[in-house]
Amino acid sequence: MRRLLCLLLIFCFLPAVSLPEEALAVIPPAEEIRPGRAVLISFTAPRSAVVDLVVEDAQGSEISRVVTDYPASAGLNEVWWNGSYGGVLAPAGAARLVLLMDGERAETPVVIGPVAPFLTSIRFSTQLLSAGETLTVAFYASEAGTVTVSWRGAEEWQQLMALPVERGDNYFTWQPQEAVDGDTLLTLMLTSLDGETSSVEQLPLTLTGFALPEEALTEEEEDTEATELASADVAADATWDGEEEAHEVALEPQLAGAATLALDTDQAKYTPTYGSPYAGQDTTLNYWTLPMDITDEAAVWEALMQPITVLDTGKKGAERTQITVRIAPEPTATGIGVVTCVTQGVHVLEEAGEWTKIECYSASFHDSKVKNWNTLIQGWVLSKYVKTSQPSDAMGLVIDKLTQRMYIFRDGKLWDTLLVSTGLANERQPYNETRSGEFLLTSAVGEFKSDNIYCAMAIRFDSGDLIHEVPHKKLSGGGKDYRSNEAKLGVKASHGCIRVQRKTSPSGANMSWLWNNRKKNIRVFIWEDWQGRAIHTPEAETVLYYNPDGGAAYHSAPTCNSAKGVTLTPFTYGELENAPYARLNRCDWCAPPLREAEIAEINAVYAPGGDHDPVMTAAREKAWQTIYGKE
Repeated sequence: MRRLLCLLLIFCFLPAVSLPEEALAVIPPAEEIRPGRAVLISFTAPRSAVVDLVVEDAQGSEISRVVTDYPASAGLNEVWWNGSYGGVLAPAGAARLVLLMDGERAETPVVIGPVAPFLTSIRFSTQLLSAGETLTVAFYASEAGTVTVSWRGAEEWQQLMALPVERGDNYFTWQPQEAVDGDTLLTLMLTSLDGETSSVEQLPLTLTGFALPEEALTEEEEDTEATELASADVAADATWDGEEEAHEVALEPQLAGAATLALDTDQAKYTPTYGSPYAGQDTTLNYWTLPMDITDEAAVWEALMQPITVLDTGKKGAERTQITVRIAPEPTATGIGVVTCVTQGVHVLEEAGEWTKIECYSASFHDSKVKNWNTLIQGWVLSKYVKTSQPSDAMGLVIDKLTQRMYIFRDGKLWDTLLVSTGLANERQPYNETRSGEFLLTSAVGEFKSDNIYCAMAIRFDSGDLIHEVPHKKLSGGGKDYRSNEAKLGVKASHGCIRVQRKTSPSGANMSWLWNNRKKNIRVFIWEDWQGRAIHTPEAETVLYYNPDGGAAYHSAPTCNSAKGVTLTPFTYGELENAPYARLNRCDWCAPPLREAEIAEINAVYAPGGDHDPVMTAAREKAWQTIYGKE
């Protein structure tokens, strides 16, 4: 599903005007800068160069950015900026726009005003809308007001509705009665209660099945067509009535919750299928319906032990084989994503004879037939490939991309927590993002080399992605150097694999323990870090530990292998910022909780309305345009 975020930086590469020997200068913006609303920023450069355009406060501290490593041309350059960077809104107040080029600096004073109304997290049920179908559009409104929905009809723009909305998640449905086949646009604009308007957000759609046949039909053809249309109408009504009910079940609680609950308590809606047009239809407990809450140990364990649905061609080496998921139940229909056979779980939505409609995260790699990077998709596969497997009951694993932790479940409970690093995408390699979903651990690969580093004890879970020990470099004397990669545990850093700590936890867990206790078909949940998810701050009474005799770290258990032979002294999380505990570092052996300020910093980046990963947002948008042939 296409996901639109209004808090993206919008670059407008306009032709540069040739101005020889132009001075390095920032032109004062013609409009007040209101975060959430795009404004044109202009500057001149004496020559072509890579520049940074940053925002500083009165003390000279950087508080935001407009662009980084921007390829400026000699003369006039223009860039659109919406008052945010990395999903974080610039703070209000007096500031300076500062242009940096080859050690030179130019600036102009600006005022950052209050946040403008905005719409974000726009999601819709389909981009190819056929006659008789209903379109569902969900979105996040930054404040209460009215959303005006318009569309480009056959001849002119028409207003469809003026929808009263609350701050938070909202949705509407639309079924066009008369239309012309082809590409069109829906637009949404938020007007706040005090009359402020947001930027206009556009949703490209393709309409099909509305055009009348050009040639006259014979009487026999007319009778046949009438019968087919009547049958199609009945089928469409039966399908879409049910789906509309599902939208009411899935989305109305979100509307209520967003208006009344704070960020740190309104988390139950964030399941792996958050934003799916089918959310709410499946009432069973499984990976796809489970809220991403590690504290509900019983529910997580129950979901880990459920049978898993996979695709299997029956051919040798199926775990390195991928099947194309298609937009329609036809062998020549457009591919919208891929699924790795045998190891990757899928969510069955509908069975229709030879074809089955499924939901999953596209497991596209750089060499996959369809390049749609870790996007939640709904499409069709051949029913003959759909199989059910029973996972091992020895243990279950949960990897949360938000917390960058691996949670090990045994015998119905959370047994231990380890530090991990999942994939870190970049503009050139969006496929580095670790694919979310449910998987089975299959073949043990062992050690492999990647560039100049070695990855030991690797176990495959998704074609080219594996779970393995944090990488090391080989030393000339035969030793191993883990320092550079071990320092990155707890944040995204890999090329898609899941790196696991080598240091032993108090329970004895690490990658070596996982390798030695591996079983075929251990189930792995990988949780998506949806925008809006939040890390819970531990209760003040949560017990932590430290060594008062010169210890430099705080710990999660009374003993730790980083301080062998020492029984640690307890204190509480609520005391962590007080002396003598404020000086302590977080132990990287026993994975204690982050400090409250660290949690707040992460949650601010993931706050509703932001975009914690503009690289992946842009890559998914590009993939969507490629799949549907948009320019």
